[in-house]
Amino acid sequence: MGLILISLLRSLIPTLIVELYLAAALRVHSGKDLLVIALANILTNPVVNYCYYWAIYLFSEHSVYTWLILLALEVFAVVTEFVIYRFLLSYDRIGKLKLSLLLNGASFLFGLLLTLLLQL
Repeated sequence: MGLILISLLRSLIPTLIVELYLAAALRVHSGKDLLVIALANILTNPVVNYCYYWAIYLFSEHSVYTWLILLALEVFAVVTEFVIYRFLLSYDRIGKLKLSLLLNGASFLFGLLLTLLLQL
């Protein structure tokens, strides 16, 4: 259980850093709004990563099924965070769905790049 927790934290912490940094760059300045973004990620990120690890276990890391599951999980994260933002964020400079897409896209690409770099 300890290894799973460490693995989940290794994905959550960079996600929080990337998404909160980008949110601040997009002028999300309210402490409450930044807290909502952080808590939304604390809710969705472990679910996405735990299910992704199961997909890897069941199908292998490079299986098309694993990639389809990952796509579905990312859509889940975007939609879930959008709904949270819609009801709890006061920030509305670019729209909450676009904010969710940008933040999740940035953290996904960062995670993918980090994974590729660590495999070198």
